[in-house]
Order: sequence, then structure tokens, then C-alpha cells
Amino acid sequence: MTNKIKMAKRKRTKKVLFVLIFAVFFVVVSVLVFLSRVVNPIVMSYGEAQVNKMLAVSSNSAVNEITAVNYNDLINVSYSASGDVLSIKANTNEINKIGNTLAIHTQQKLDEVATMGVNIPIGTLSGIAFLSGVGTDATFKVNPIGNAKCSFYTSFSSCGINQTVHKIYVTIESEASLILPFGMKVIKSENSYIVSEFVIVGKVPSTYLNITSLDDLK
Repeated sequence: MTNKIKMAKRKRTKKVLFVLIFAVFFVVVSVLVFLSRVVNPIVMSYGEAQVNKMLAVSSNSAVNEITAVNYNDLINVSYSASGDVLSIKANTNEINKIGNTLAIHTQQKLDEVATMGVNIPIGTLSGIAFLSGVGTDATFKVNPIGNAKCSFYTSFSSCGINQTVHKIYVTIESEASLILPFGMKVIKSENSYIVSEFVIVGKVPSTYLNITSLDDLK
């Protein structure tokens, strides 16, 4: 009789253990499915917008830290005796110096704001509309990738008789990775700004009106 009781207890113990293991397994799988199908897309959408904002703020801040750029420091315009434009050439060294400064400032600002990560309220992660924005924040890590890069381009446009507006732009490229519950999302950003503009007085050769690359002004 005693052996039968012991055997029965063992069977019950095994059943309870099996149920517990199954329950834990079910909970773990449910959590993983929830994270994958609900949380991850929310973090990706919400987080991508915040990271894009970080990247834009970083490049904007860098541009704002650069004092007004003198057009004559960047471009050399030569004239004929009659006042017509003979050539327009870029000062490559000065332009590269500005590009390097912008890239360094952008990267420094990005490194600074990235430490805050992306903060999303727990209620938002639930995927339930009326809970959006409710609860404490869950923080997701943001890692800047590589170094910011700058590239320049230019444009000419006629603005009157023998008057041409010459604009010089810079495009700042930067990227960062958003660390998600399942992997990561790499986000890239390109923001363009006017570095300098000037009205050239004098007849400019028509060939310049189609130039967009500063390499063509070397």
C-alpha cells in the first residue's frame, strides 16, 4: 500500500512539474511573440523618428556654430577689363576646412545626444491607443556609427541683367543604430544647408549656369 501511495505521489509531482514547465514555456513564448510582433514595430517606428530628430539636431547645431562664411574666402572670381567674368574657381583648402569643422561638430553633438537614448512610455509599447504616452519610459540605446561626412555642391541662377546668384551648399551625412529588443535598426540622415551665397555682378559665361559640382570650379 505504501509503495502505491509513493508511486501516486511521484506521478502527481511529475504532472505538476510538467504543468509548471509548460506554463513557463508558454509565458516565455508569449512574451517573445509579443515583443516581436507588437513592441519591436512600435520601437522601430517611434524610435526611428526620434533618432532622425537627433541626427538633424546634431547637424543643425554644427551649422549654427559656424560663423558667417565669407564668399570671397571660398570662391575666387576673376574679371576682364570690361567687367565680364572670366573664371570662377573654388578655394578647395578653405572649403575642406569648413567641411572638416562641420563634420567634427556634428559628430560631437550626436555623441552627446545619443547618450540619452530613445525613451518610449510603457503604455505606448502596449500597442493600445488609449495607453499611448502613459507610464514610465523604457529607454532604448542609440549608437552613433562611424563619423559624420560633408559634401559640397553649388548652383548658379540669373537674377537680372548681368547679375548671377551663386550659392554654395553643404550636405551633412550621419547615421546611428537603434538597439531593438530583436536586433537593431540603422538609421541614416542627410541634411543640406546653404553655406554662402553671393550676387556676382558681371556677365557670367553660360557654361557656369549648369554647374552643380564644386569639382568643376577647381
